[in-house]
Amino acid sequence: MISLFEVLKVGVLVTIQDMGRKNFRHMGIPVSGAMDQLAYQIGNILLGNKRDVASIEVAMGGTILKVCHDVDVVITGADLSPTINGQKIPMYRVIRLKQNDILTFHGAKSGVYAYIVVPDGICSKVDFESQSSYVLAKLGTVILKGMIIHGYHNEKRDLIGLNYEWQPNYSNRKVVHYIKSSHFNLLPADLINELSTNLLIGTSNRMGMYLSTNEKINQEFNANILSEGTTFGTIQILPSGQPIILLADCQTTGGYVTLGTIIHSDLTILSQAKQGDYIKLVAIDIESARNRNIEYERFLKHLLLDRQNIIKERSS
Repeated sequence: MISLFEVLKVGVLVTIQDMGRKNFRHMGIPVSGAMDQLAYQIGNILLGNKRDVASIEVAMGGTILKVCHDVDVVITGADLSPTINGQKIPMYRVIRLKQNDILTFHGAKSGVYAYIVVPDGICSKVDFESQSSYVLAKLGTVILKGMIIHGYHNEKRDLIGLNYEWQPNYSNRKVVHYIKSSHFNLLPADLINELSTNLLIGTSNRMGMYLSTNEKINQEFNANILSEGTTFGTIQILPSGQPIILLADCQTTGGYVTLGTIIHSDLTILSQAKQGDYIKLVAIDIESARNRNIEYERFLKHLLLDRQNIIKERSS
């Protein structure tokens, strides 16, 4: 184990995330894990890590870290205007940080969640088979000012980067696809039509995201059901007609009618949508969802197996 970063300023939120604790939902324990699983896994692939090792997740910016030992890192996900000692640094590229460097995330240009990936992952507390931070229950490591974040080692890696055209694009207007739930036909037709328009993202956190139309939704109806399982991407409808999309830290059951569930491959788009962005919900069938998810996984395997899409630079 080696000390890698000292936390000088937390900013909005800093957590440790991996793929989450997926085997304990029956106990009421949320999955958690990286909000943007695609960006998180790309970072690990670029560094030659296993795809599921833990990294640092930074939300929105304001975070300042001091480098404790020389280390190679990759920063992926949202563009939070990262700098080293005041100098802008590239994303999706392995960079070599030096001891006493100051890594700063100034604020979001696009997206919400960025990832700092280090060789073989972050070394931190494991709870229920995962290092993922779940702040409300104090599972995993809760990052505070003055803490030291550790890694397993700081061995050098190839200084490579991902071609720009292969990097995720977090545009302002987003389309996300969902599978209809068994409650879909219980919803008023007028409400479904409203929810098919461009929806404005309101407040959000790692648990959920509020949506609204340009005008106040006024479609009151009985939205209560017997509690059933929920997951990252479940679209709940409140009695007022307002939709909430549940995210990585969401509860494991819920008692509201649901519109459907966002497909896995679109969760990366959803997770990087911030307050003030617009999002459009589009229903698709299971076969189409399966094909999109296959393409998502194929892309990651392509990065693992076919390095011609990765630019290799001279190590220094």
